[in-house]
Amino acid sequence: MYHSFIIYIIIILAYSIQVPPEAPPFSWSQTIFLQAILYLLFALATRIRFAAIIRRRHRELLNLEQLPAAYDRGVTQLNILAVAAYLLSVYALNIKSVITNLPLAAHSSALNNLIAFAVFLLYQLIIWAQAHKKFSPLLVFERQRSTYCSRKLFFALGIIAPWLAIMGITDAIQCIAPDFYQHLLQSALIDISLFAVFLLLLSAIAPPLMVKLWGCRPMPPSALRASLADFCAREGVRYREILLWPSVEGRMATAAVIGPYFFSRYLLITPGLIEMLNPEEIKAVMAHEIGHVKRRHLLVFLLFFLSIFLLNYAFFELLIGWLLTTNLIQGLLLSFPHQQANILSLASTIPLLLIYLLYFRFVFGYFLRNFEREADLYALTALGTAEPLISAFRKLAFLIGDYGQRSNWHHYNIPQRIDYLLKCSANPALINKHRRKLKTGLALFLLCVTSLVLAGSRLNTTEMRQSLNNRFLIKVMENYRREHPGEVNACISLGSLYFEEKKLREAQECFEAALKLDRHRPELLNNYAWLLLTADDPRIQDIERGFRLAKEAAAINPVPHILDTLAEGYWRRGFPCVALDLEQKVLAAKPKQREIYQRQAEKFARDCHSKKGGGSNLYR
Repeated sequence: MYHSFIIYIIIILAYSIQVPPEAPPFSWSQTIFLQAILYLLFALATRIRFAAIIRRRHRELLNLEQLPAAYDRGVTQLNILAVAAYLLSVYALNIKSVITNLPLAAHSSALNNLIAFAVFLLYQLIIWAQAHKKFSPLLVFERQRSTYCSRKLFFALGIIAPWLAIMGITDAIQCIAPDFYQHLLQSALIDISLFAVFLLLLSAIAPPLMVKLWGCRPMPPSALRASLADFCAREGVRYREILLWPSVEGRMATAAVIGPYFFSRYLLITPGLIEMLNPEEIKAVMAHEIGHVKRRHLLVFLLFFLSIFLLNYAFFELLIGWLLTTNLIQGLLLSFPHQQANILSLASTIPLLLIYLLYFRFVFGYFLRNFEREADLYALTALGTAEPLISAFRKLAFLIGDYGQRSNWHHYNIPQRIDYLLKCSANPALINKHRRKLKTGLALFLLCVTSLVLAGSRLNTTEMRQSLNNRFLIKVMENYRREHPGEVNACISLGSLYFEEKKLREAQECFEAALKLDRHRPELLNNYAWLLLTADDPRIQDIERGFRLAKEAAAINPVPHILDTLAEGYWRRGFPCVALDLEQKVLAAKPKQREIYQRQAEKFARDCHSKKGGGSNLYR
């Protein structure tokens, strides 16, 4: 389930971040045709991969115990290939443009994303259908392929349905009160608060949706149900229902608890587990699941998701802004000018996906493994013995294959879990030691996240984002200017960007080059005049020449910002009263940036009054 969850996060992010190009490379009919070809190629790859596993089994290179693990590895590899194929569908075939142009999809993000998700589910459906065809004689699968595929499909929809439901609610708010919706998006604090509410709401509505789509049904009255209910009551764990969880694959024998809140919490157990284990072993497995509730692991999961959102909010724009200034991205933009929209989208998507994968694999994975261990220890403490849980693990090891020795990112393997239970049985002090380890780890995690978010918030200012944007544009204009050395607009734009980034020497060189190409552009004259008048570097500052350039610009186009530059020139030459008169004319024109010109007028007025009063005027 964790693997599916991470895969679906990748799919959602990849689709939502991608920005369709203004001129799609293919028509909608071409895109659909190419997508069909991609499905056929993927089906061929799936058949080849599964056939290779079957051949190994027939050649006795795999024994019966190793086959389930080999099958799971093959499915994982094909799921990764499916993600790659989906990214190709989104970024190369531009499937998003086709979906967005479908009726209603352009106006409903929930419907739009559901269709996009269906594109990926077709890849998975190919895997499921081929898996049943090849492996049902060897592994315990559902007898009917249609039943097997439909259960896998509803399992996937159970994971994604709560998110789509929230998107549907968002669509409704946007449709009913669009102004209110836009207002909500204009504040960082509101954005964060909305995401927190989204998490709380999602965690409340997800469990009922999931169990409905998974076809779960209440466990009928029995001695086992009564025993489990009594155990939950003794441990003080409330829940909505104990449910039988239909097996997605016939070999699935497991239990789970879903829902952090008692009113939407369900205890799930598969019929396969009931058939395999005796009542004491089932009770031990359920004690493990109850341990997740008692140790509040489900609530801590929400904290992990909120943390990655906050980190994303603090650093995403800065990261993307920096990436766009790198030589790699600039080189790609130059090499593939017709794919710039896709390159920019990928530059946003790939780093984010890598960060999410690393976060879930190593940070979230570390805590998951230790939460599972803590739940094992809770079962040991609650039952007073580890024997039933160890016995259950040994039976499950055969079903998993490879004797349960294969580790994964979210669980220790079965021999490791058994070994630790035996150590804690012999030395109960290890139980509290593990709890302290987890508490310390969580405290350090919160400290690191808080520090990073605060640091990111301080860095992620409008000025920093503008600076990164300027650096990106400088790279673009530098490349453009190399290819078009005689383009005056490129010189002016690049010079202005250099000036804004305080690269005065480079700005002066660009303005000089532009003057040689065309001396009658008022914006060029004005920008260069402001540079010469205000530069702190005495090697660049040239007040007299800057004043002359400002006069030339004002003679051609006497608009407020150019007259303001001329006023600055008069002030710096020692004529503050003339500068004040000119700035008042600028203010009388009611310019947009009135606050800036008002401060200029106040500056000139102070020196003008000082000069009239007999004081000296500083020549700067």
